[in-house]
Amino acid sequence: MTLTLPDDFLDSPLKNDIVHSINGNTVVLLNRQNETERAKINLTQHLIVFGLAGEKCFHSLDDDTIVQKNEAIFLKKGLFLTTEKRMKINNYKSILFFIDDNFLLDFFKKNGQYFPYANKEKKGFQTYIKFDHTPNLEAYIKSLLPYFENKSSLTVPLFRVKLEELLLNLVMNDHQNTYKDFLTNLNKKSTYNLSEFMKDNFTRNLRIEDFAYLNGMSISTFKRSFEKVFYSTPGKWLKEKRVKRAEFLLQTSDKNVSEIAMEVGFENPSHFIQVFKSHHGLTPKKFQQQFAS
Repeated sequence: MTLTLPDDFLDSPLKNDIVHSINGNTVVLLNRQNETERAKINLTQHLIVFGLAGEKCFHSLDDDTIVQKNEAIFLKKGLFLTTEKRMKINNYKSILFFIDDNFLLDFFKKNGQYFPYANKEKKGFQTYIKFDHTPNLEAYIKSLLPYFENKSSLTVPLFRVKLEELLLNLVMNDHQNTYKDFLTNLNKKSTYNLSEFMKDNFTRNLRIEDFAYLNGMSISTFKRSFEKVFYSTPGKWLKEKRVKRAEFLLQTSDKNVSEIAMEVGFENPSHFIQVFKSHHGLTPKKFQQQFAS
């Protein structure tokens, strides 16, 4: 099942979640008591996540990243896979800000003059931007929590001011100017190339159905598109690329078999050993020993 956000929060919020929605923008205080399996997420609006407790792993077209307490991440609307994890306090908690294009465009029109380092010619944009913890951002989040904890309603002007304050905090913490570039180029279309994506991401521990989902395709459509580009099936191509990468690491590094298995995208060492042996007729360990000095 795919979660469509923020619609699912608005249509059927869970008991522990608190939702505010005004003028097409939504803020959610999210509480989860248990770990969750990998979930498919379809973001119809851009999302800013600020971690309050626990951690969440995001899998996107670019790569995988984890957001922990006091960290923030900006996710461009589109398709993601997520996994929530508990820490010592046994729960996951975060604030989610869903923001539409119109709000961001208005924000940039008002404040773009303060972004002197934005690259107006930049093409494309990665699917997310991570923001490290800063005292200013933490103070902002603390100022927002009473509106949830006291179940107060945010008025339209206050809601807008608090969202703009958040965006300004992110701009101030955007040391690589990536977020400012995104705002500057919001109306421009980015290019996409399946060949480049797969060559850049074949070592990630993702299944074929995960690759298909992140590319916005059904599994059958993904396989057809893949075979047109690579003249091979995704399963065969992935195994060959991962084994080839493993060969290089076994010859040139001191990493053990388990470390290499994880690094080249296999779910576990035993599966890696089985696949590698089927290609070479010997185990990765014996292959590595041939190149030991």
